Amino acid sequence: MSDNAATDASFRDMHTVAVAGMGPVGMVAALRLAQMGHEVLVFEAGDELSSESRASTFHPSTLELLDRLGVADALHEVGLKAPVYQYRERSGAVLSEMDMTMLAGETAYPYRLQSEQNNLTRIIHDVLVTMPNVTLRFSSPVVRVEQADRHVRIHLEGGHRDRPIRARWLIAADGAQSAIRKSLGVSFEGRTYDERFLVVSTTHEFRDDFPDLAYVSYISDPDEWGVLLRTPNHWRVLFPIRDGETDEHALGAEAIEARLQRIAPQPTPYDVAHASIYAVNMRAAATFAVGQILLAGDSAHVNNPLGGMGMNSGIHDAWAAVECIDAALTGTDPGHAASLYSELRRDAALNHVQARAQNNYDSMRQDDAAARASRADTLSALDRDLFDKREHQRTAAMFTSLRITLGRLARELRSVPDSVRPAGRVLSEKLCYGPILAPGVYDGVSLAALEKAGFGAGYVSGAAVSAVALGRPDLGYLGLADMAEHVRRLAAVSDVPLIVDGDTGYGGVLQVGDAIARFEAAGAAAVQLEDQVAPKRCGHLGGKELVPVEEMVAKIVMACSRRTSMLVIARTDALSVAGSDAVLDRARAYAEAGADLIFAEGVTAESDLRALREATGRTPLVVSMSEAGDPSDLPPERILFECGVALVIHPVAPVLAAADAVTQVYDSIRATGDSGRTGREWQDFTELMGQTEQLSRAALLAAPTRARSNA
Repeated sequence: MSDNAATDASFRDMHTVAVAGMGPVGMVAALRLAQMGHEVLVFEAGDELSSESRASTFHPSTLELLDRLGVADALHEVGLKAPVYQYRERSGAVLSEMDMTMLAGETAYPYRLQSEQNNLTRIIHDVLVTMPNVTLRFSSPVVRVEQADRHVRIHLEGGHRDRPIRARWLIAADGAQSAIRKSLGVSFEGRTYDERFLVVSTTHEFRDDFPDLAYVSYISDPDEWGVLLRTPNHWRVLFPIRDGETDEHALGAEAIEARLQRIAPQPTPYDVAHASIYAVNMRAAATFAVGQILLAGDSAHVNNPLGGMGMNSGIHDAWAAVECIDAALTGTDPGHAASLYSELRRDAALNHVQARAQNNYDSMRQDDAAARASRADTLSALDRDLFDKREHQRTAAMFTSLRITLGRLARELRSVPDSVRPAGRVLSEKLCYGPILAPGVYDGVSLAALEKAGFGAGYVSGAAVSAVALGRPDLGYLGLADMAEHVRRLAAVSDVPLIVDGDTGYGGVLQVGDAIARFEAAGAAAVQLEDQVAPKRCGHLGGKELVPVEEMVAKIVMACSRRTSMLVIARTDALSVAGSDAVLDRARAYAEAGADLIFAEGVTAESDLRALREATGRTPLVVSMSEAGDPSDLPPERILFECGVALVIHPVAPVLAAADAVTQVYDSIRATGDSGRTGREWQDFTELMGQTEQLSRAALLAAPTRARSNA
């Protein structure tokens, strides 16, 4: 809050953050905010916590968040671990079995936890009532909200219209029929399925009928697909209901019994504990943020339940919303924070959660024999490719979508909003989707060739620029002014994100701040800083010395404070100086200081990269394929992704190739008087430089002038 706002009497009754809804989404948001030290006011329309237990699957990605909240252990006490899920045919054939213990190296929770959602809300409630900065208000339905200047006005049912409750931020977790979303006029775009879903809970043990049945099983069938889901107390069975069947008929004892008997015939009737029907929607709000109001969970998006992603994605929303609100309350531009939240979580809802849920729905009900056979082949193929199977499980466990959100928040949330997409943000988005290959670029020709080849980024090596600009080796001859100007020229002719070798920062902590500002102004997308004593020595040379950890940490903190959107890469040369333990210690400290990526020079073996990933809290890693080193133990690209590598640089390969080619041409001219080059090569070169395109554009622009002159 600004100083003026803090002293304004009208703000004295202002709450910091309000949360509407005490379901899993709202309660996770409230607890995370409270643990961060914020004052939280939570509204619930009902007289008590809801006992509804529609959602009952907690994915590993969500369990990791709940562990950070300190409530995962309590949830496990009332839950059932399901490490295996299956895709089956109605006939009983298992198309594919997914054993999530394959992810044991990546998460402490390589399983789904089956536990009703009301267990989580109760557990969190019991923690919140002990916290002095939390107020829980039951019987308080929010009926309308208004975005005001620097705050939100919240109107409760029966409240005085002229005395609304005010809060600086509001998280709307008030469900699919969200009164908050409707009062803001935000459209809920999408469709309602023709089929409704019938959910039946039974105490019958289906494993007596199918001993190999997993606790989570998706049953494909063109006539009546279904889901079998084990909870601690029941088997829950989901069936589709066709248009021609009424709710009354579908809920009748005879109809339910007939459906259950078709799954596993029994001599006696099934014991049915509960049955309900609900319509299924695939919808998303047009925006997830209006001013300082953030929509989360079902108020922002709903989807079919196939895959158990609805509640989990809502909890992920809550986590992201809190990260954005906390940043805004501690200095980040509120509009930027809200906009970034909406962009990331809406993308997750549409392109990850809903897309996968729809694919599950289409696959399970597929009635085309050829398509069903193709799906069976695809699932069987997963058993033959362990990498693809792990990636399938990561996506199903919602790691992929959550890591994209949290990764971009970590890199972009504290940045300054820009009217155009700055280079750092472009690079940040690309880093989410697997290792980026960034060959070296050192002049306009190499940059044009790199762009034509389709690479996602280029690496501006200090060694290469020192060679081409100064004719000097990489021994500290290249200064900040020379390097910044070189970057400026490159960035002016291409939109390819440039990753710049920032050496040691060209001095101490203060000089690092100046270097960062100058490189960002020049158009750099990322700057790499290293922890050698200046003047540094090239990575392959011996005799290197390291600055104290504290000094490098201070440089990283300075760099992060001076950049707007540009990314900061922290490089350590500790391996050859102090050994692998020192690498992990320094990398951990640099990640904690705010570095967006970590580069450990010389670390390329799979086991070492995995250890580095864990030590840095999964901060994205950089590896170098420099010919000056020996990266022969580098694992394949698919494994690199699993190891947390986001960027692979080839810093000097192009300049080596150029030097070799130039040397050969000079030798040829001296020996024969002929270069060996051809006119065709000159034409290719001018095309690479864009000569034909530029001449055509000039002629087109000149045409109207000639027409006026002739007239």
